Amino acid sequence: MIAGIVARNAELAAMGGVRVLVPPGDDMALVELAGRRVLCAADQVIEHRHWDAGTPLELVARKALARNVSDIAAMAGVPSCALATAAFAADAREADAEAIAEGFRRAGREFRCPVVGGDVGMHAAAGAPLVISVSVLAEPGPSGRVVTRAGAHPGDLLCVTGRLGNAWGAAGTGRHLSFVPRTAEALELVRILGDRLHAMIDISDGLAVDARHLAQSSGCSVEVDAAALPCAQGAAWQSALGAGEDYELAFACEGMPPAEACGTPVTVVGRFIDRQPPWVTAIVDGTRLDAGNLGWEHGLPERAP
Repeated sequence: MIAGIVARNAELAAMGGVRVLVPPGDDMALVELAGRRVLCAADQVIEHRHWDAGTPLELVARKALARNVSDIAAMAGVPSCALATAAFAADAREADAEAIAEGFRRAGREFRCPVVGGDVGMHAAAGAPLVISVSVLAEPGPSGRVVTRAGAHPGDLLCVTGRLGNAWGAAGTGRHLSFVPRTAEALELVRILGDRLHAMIDISDGLAVDARHLAQSSGCSVEVDAAALPCAQGAAWQSALGAGEDYELAFACEGMPPAEACGTPVTVVGRFIDRQPPWVTAIVDGTRLDAGNLGWEHGLPERAP
């Protein structure tokens, strides 16, 4: 529903003098404005869905910005700046707003993506969930190339950066609050692989869901070898494939990728094949399992980490 609304509104972009080069459906939109290409995206985090009660709000603000910068990495872009809004409960404390502001200041410096403006509002009710929304602007990297979700070919390898699984932790803990967006790694992959890098996405909903996005956008299917998954400490393959909140990169490339990018390990975990159901197959001890619905999607209310 929401995707359809966004797509319909994008059709009006020309009225504002904007030419849409990459439309809704990817990690970011790419537009041309006054002859310059600009990447833009918006995302939000919601209390009780994207973080547990008791999590320091400085870390919540960091995650809100980091999620958006991870989308920039998925497109091989370079961050420029961000805008942020927050909707507080009626009984929120001034210290809460100060903590979020400080979190944004620190994260803006860390990611080279300063928050340059925004807005603050309040719910009518006490105890209402805190909602933080961030919009980011970015530019294509030095090569000028923007990598999208579409472009994988049968025979391409499915590869991931880093470790997967067990990213969610109790209040104030877990890699989902401390991950570093893979912007440098994405630019390095573009430099090394060149035209052999066919498609890319960041892993937020779980590798199975996000590999499905790559497959569907490219008109392929994909097979994942569960034994090849680079599991985080203590994580089973099910967590590595479906738990989400990893914010690593998943990409399709022709031929072998580098063993690492900017010191981050790169692992081949599967292969794209000709389109045939299901979209994503996990191969576990020789058994083929439909894995396309593993993971969780942040925009769907019936799913939660």
